[in-house]
Amino acid sequence: MSDEGKEASAPRLGFHPAQARKYRVERLVRPSQWSPGIRVASADEYERFTEQFARELLATCTPDHLAVIAAQHMMYADELKCVLEEKKAEQVAIVEVAEKLTAEIATKVSMIALTAYRTHLSNKRADAVKEGKKDVIAHARVIAAEAWSKDTEQKIKIGKMAKMVFGELKETEHCKLVISIGAVRKWIGPVAPSYASKPGR
Repeated sequence: MSDEGKEASAPRLGFHPAQARKYRVERLVRPSQWSPGIRVASADEYERFTEQFARELLATCTPDHLAVIAAQHMMYADELKCVLEEKKAEQVAIVEVAEKLTAEIATKVSMIALTAYRTHLSNKRADAVKEGKKDVIAHARVIAAEAWSKDTEQKIKIGKMAKMVFGELKETEHCKLVISIGAVRKWIGPVAPSYASKPGR
């Protein structure tokens, strides 16, 4: 079959297998010796880099110079250890302070929420008492108005009516809101006829 009769192969997407292998190999290549900035990747690499670097130091430095370098390195390592321990202690102290502040804030928030809830309940109870008081005052005036409407001889004074209404209200569900006869007298005042407020004989 001629080349013209062959179908064109479909284009391939992504890396060619050979390219992928080359990419992996390039990523795995490590430096042959240590230099500043290179991170050690394994224990074997650490030993190899150390041995190579030691030979280089022996070839370029005198024993006195090597002793100075070793002393400086030991002092630097100890100083670094102390700094790290101080930083760790500071971090622990910061965490402790943060935990304490968080606990204090949580307590304050809880107290604020509790106070707000208690205030809400208190206001709710006060509103309920006000509404109940309106009902009992209206009820007291109805009782008094009906009784005075039947008082054809005009003998019932406001003080006597207050006692009568007080007694009736004490038998209702409003009994806890009826504190005194004097309060009832004030409640029924607006519906009292003129003769009821005149001084008696």
